[in-house]
Amino acid sequence: MPSLTSGNGLFGAVGSLKNFVNVVKEVDFEEVRARAERVPTIIIISSDADHAFKAAVDIFGERPERYVELKGVSDGQAVRIDAYRYEVVIVYDPDRTSLLDRVRQATASGFNGKLYFLAASLPGPRTPAEQVRLEMVTAQPDLAPALGRFFPEFRPAATKAIVDETSRANAQFALVSNVPAIVPVLGGFIAAGADVIVLTKNQIMMCYKLAALHGKDLHDQTRVITELVPVVGAGFLWRTAAREATSFLPLAAGTIPKVGIAYAGTMAVGWATDFYYRYGKKPTKSQLSEFTKRATELAQSIPLPGRDDGKNLQDGATEAIDVTPKAETASGAEKTGAIR
Repeated sequence: MPSLTSGNGLFGAVGSLKNFVNVVKEVDFEEVRARAERVPTIIIISSDADHAFKAAVDIFGERPERYVELKGVSDGQAVRIDAYRYEVVIVYDPDRTSLLDRVRQATASGFNGKLYFLAASLPGPRTPAEQVRLEMVTAQPDLAPALGRFFPEFRPAATKAIVDETSRANAQFALVSNVPAIVPVLGGFIAAGADVIVLTKNQIMMCYKLAALHGKDLHDQTRVITELVPVVGAGFLWRTAAREATSFLPLAAGTIPKVGIAYAGTMAVGWATDFYYRYGKKPTKSQLSEFTKRATELAQSIPLPGRDDGKNLQDGATEAIDVTPKAETASGAEKTGAIR
């Protein structure tokens, strides 16, 4: 059996800084960088320009007109909008003029983005502005780095969307990659070697997206990621070693811990990275321990074969917890809901 600690063993795949940098160099960052550095195309439509501006401030913060197009449409006026131009269309109709229906009709053909409606009321644990931000980045996670980068108010929601998505993806991959372990001897080696690299690459890309949404320089990708090694290195490595060990267990015995480790390890790394970029310092050992503890608790709720909960990994177990500090939100925002 290969050593889990030697440079020539499986652990050596990402177990040293040199090899870790080599993995970083294999990741294609350009598409994410290009997308993160471009402002999403957004329009807010309301019954008049003042209402549109109010909604924009509530959701996007001060001076939203720099990046967000505002459009007033009076009662009875036809809505004219080139739907191909926008990735997000937000409707705010406090005067109840059936504006949403008119926008739906105007964007019914050709609109490949998402339509959001700021309704008069909607119960929920979040403020109205927080809710619409979370719905936007959850529905369109590719926009999360750019939204966080250009609109600081989006950073908590964008961080949650990126970390949640990557944690679920890694858990799913860990579950699927355990299938080759059914093949005697060779299958175990294949499963262990393949997911070490894939899951680590996913974590690297997650950290890069978090750097993007926090406004960091994205052109030296290796520097962006390697500066995080002292911050989250333990998260990369403990997850790798433990997962490799479970890869050699029989399928039924190895699947649950392997999936949980991939999920919790990725989530803890994401939280540590966000903490570092948000506050400009490493989390303390106690904070890292708390991230790991709470991520592991969440991982225990992941639905897996043999757990009769009727859910799947897309259900979003992280909805029950948010270890990142709450951001300040604008007052007076309207309740929100997403029209999918």
